[in-house]
Amino acid sequence: MYCSKCGTKIDNSSKFCSSCGISQKKENNLSNGQNDDISMGKIKNEVKMKFEESNQSGKLYMIIGWISMVVSLLFIPVLFGAISVIMGYLYRDYDHKHGTIIMISGIVGAIFGFLFGMSVGY
Repeated sequence: MYCSKCGTKIDNSSKFCSSCGISQKKENNLSNGQNDDISMGKIKNEVKMKFEESNQSGKLYMIIGWISMVVSLLFIPVLFGAISVIMGYLYRDYDHKHGTIIMISGIVGAIFGFLFGMSVGY
């Protein structure tokens, strides 16, 4: 086994490096092979959690896109229509067809919101 800091060859049972004095406890546990399965399990769980978080953020794009489209019908259609189009574009990474639908509905919502505002005298 080698020291994690200075690279000096040390005995497998050593808890400290004889050259630099740094603790070798973590490397010793992993070199035994006993905790390899535990650490791999932790890594797999972390990757799964990150993957699930990214899917949830995709849902957030979808929700913000649809809410922005509805708001664009009543309030500042150009701004909220653009937000809906942007969220639809970002959601296309998760679901291409649904993201495109959100983009189109954002444009339509902005147009109808603009026409509705003009007809009411807004």
